[in-house]
Amino acid sequence: MNRKFNNFKKLATSILFSASFILASCGKTSEASGKTIIFWHTFGQDIQNVVQNKIEDFEAIYESQTGEDITIEFEYQGGYDEILDKVSKGFAIGNTPTIAVAYPDHVAEYLALEEDSDRQWVYNLDDFFTDPEIGFSAQEELNPSLKGEEDFVPSFIEEGKQYVKDGTYSLPLMKSSEVLLYNQDLLVRVMKDYDPTVVDIEEYMNTITWDEFMDLLRFISKNLSTYGSGLITPMVYDSDANLFIGQSYQRNIPYVSMSGGKGRIDFNNEQAKAMVEELKGYYDEGLFLTKGTNNNEYGSDTFVNMECIFTVGSTGGAGYNDPGAAGFNVGIAKVPSSSTSEEYNKYVSQGVTLTLLKNNSLSNEVNDERAKIGWQLMKYLTNEENNIDICLASNGYAPVRESCYTNEVYASYLEESDFMPRCANIVANEINGNYFNYPVFRGTATAREQVGGIITQVFLGQETIDEAFDRAEQLTNISM
Repeated sequence: MNRKFNNFKKLATSILFSASFILASCGKTSEASGKTIIFWHTFGQDIQNVVQNKIEDFEAIYESQTGEDITIEFEYQGGYDEILDKVSKGFAIGNTPTIAVAYPDHVAEYLALEEDSDRQWVYNLDDFFTDPEIGFSAQEELNPSLKGEEDFVPSFIEEGKQYVKDGTYSLPLMKSSEVLLYNQDLLVRVMKDYDPTVVDIEEYMNTITWDEFMDLLRFISKNLSTYGSGLITPMVYDSDANLFIGQSYQRNIPYVSMSGGKGRIDFNNEQAKAMVEELKGYYDEGLFLTKGTNNNEYGSDTFVNMECIFTVGSTGGAGYNDPGAAGFNVGIAKVPSSSTSEEYNKYVSQGVTLTLLKNNSLSNEVNDERAKIGWQLMKYLTNEENNIDICLASNGYAPVRESCYTNEVYASYLEESDFMPRCANIVANEINGNYFNYPVFRGTATAREQVGGIITQVFLGQETIDEAFDRAEQLTNISM
């Protein structure tokens, strides 16, 4: 299919416009015409290669339908912090892309900068979703199913609506969550001593509650040397922030909220302090380490070196926990939850979103022309087939459309017995779309960083619980 489109692009010279692709062209100025679209990204080489191929296909399709030769400049900008900094500074000097990879916290910052300058810099995607000419239900060449919002995993599409302004300001491209990985060989030995009645360890680990899991870790901690001379801890939890935020959500403890279009920091409360005190007790018992208390190292090295039995980490980096054929058998499960309530038994969602931006050096006309093309590319990258291709190249990220999970290609992938398909299977069939979203506004990025710091500082005994919470609240409020 790619070769077909690429060859067609080379041969096509003059083709009639399709009505569904007609863009405004009246009154063009001498400035850039809008036919060059800038796309800033943070992707590694594997994802970059696949997306670049999709972009070339899109350029060919666009030319075949409109007769217009467009160029998508797909430019790597470093990590997420770098792209946030470049976009934020670029608004004032007219150096921003049409499409940018972003975290929702980034988009919240861009919207806040809008408010500061009394300008509009972030496009409301709602205006494109239902557009009769370029919306989801138009242009079968770009979105063969013609399915729209209703086909996206609900929590993923809702994430783009959690901002201070009404509307949708980011579109999910690929997502990740957390999973629990365990050394199955060692756990089999543990369970023979801990509870020999357990026959199906896989089922047991996917149904165990948080409290039951702590009891299991406590047993292992007390008998650590029995199960391996190299063991230093039963478990490593990769993200201090996710530990705090996930436990807060599952226990229905206030974290952040939105009221009247204004964000509010809620995490400094007695329930949250009691939660951290409880978690600190588990840490002091030797039940687990976190990244912040493990020399700021991810648990993957500890895990593959058989220095722990369990690790909790992002599916986006799960491959680092694969010990390979010469290693041990790895079990994979959803992370034990503190909630038995359907409303709060949900999991953290992370990963890549796309946002559509204006460039301050261009006229509204040219910005809108670029935005229309940029939106069509975003729609193309998130169609069922393309989204599967991109996610399969990502080594751990999950597709964003529900139809992807019943697609023959992805369904076959989920049935494979290799390490990464098994991780994806847990996300698709055990977590099964049960993700939580919090409101996103200027300050939530700092809030996330600071609550992670609460876990680290309190666990290490560098601050009291009250000191840690007060400092975190103060620093978060300063950032708002």
